Amino acid sequence: MTTNIPRLRSQVWAERAFVRVEKRLKDNQAPPKYVEFAKRFPSLIHACGLNQALAFALAKNPVLLDDLAWVLGRELEPVGEGLLTTVHRAELAEYLQLSRDALTAAGWLKRYAEALRPDPVSDDDQSEHVQ
Repeated sequence: MTTNIPRLRSQVWAERAFVRVEKRLKDNQAPPKYVEFAKRFPSLIHACGLNQALAFALAKNPVLLDDLAWVLGRELEPVGEGLLTTVHRAELAEYLQLSRDALTAAGWLKRYAEALRPDPVSDDDQSEHVQ
């Protein structure tokens, strides 16, 4: 007998992020620097605030903004612009909730982008290039 156990939002977002990042990287749909931008995006939200981070993503990497909107369940809005408008017009309490949600979703995109990238660079390889 199977029961329908409700899933946490984080579980849903993790699954959606995995599907989206896997499709992007597998089909070579990810633009150059997608993985690097995905790795930095959660800290950008934390440091600059959600509104400014989304505006920066729209200018520099709209594909990641689209993926973030899709993970959050706002995929019907054009290339994340609807998410940007929603955040821009949000009252303080809603803005703070959207920021927490976006940080969680961006964290899942980051994890999967790092894990699924086709040519991972090891820490040893990176240290050789720095010297």
